[in-house]
Amino acid sequence: MDNNYIPTAFDEKIQNKDLQILKTALPYLNGARQKEILMLIKSMELRKSMELIDSNDASLSICSGENPMENTMNMLNDIRKFCSEREQEQIDLVMNVFSMFTTYETMFS
Repeated sequence: MDNNYIPTAFDEKIQNKDLQILKTALPYLNGARQKEILMLIKSMELRKSMELIDSNDASLSICSGENPMENTMNMLNDIRKFCSEREQEQIDLVMNVFSMFTTYETMFS
């Protein structure tokens, strides 16, 4: 298991104390009970996700601005935190290419 777990903004919206307690208790239960509690946890997460959609909560879209290139760069930079060193290098390469295109457009527009 990854010891560098970083919750996303979405995770923070759908998680709560009750779910954390259930998830913490899960390894201590027997197989049949684990399956039942696991299904309960996932259904609670799904319900909270659906409530978030229905709530018109704009906090998840707070990072989406007017500039699509800036959005892409910010998204890649955030995704980078979850990647291996090799994947980070690939993201850096993509970001450098985007940056070059932006510079080119600025210079010749």
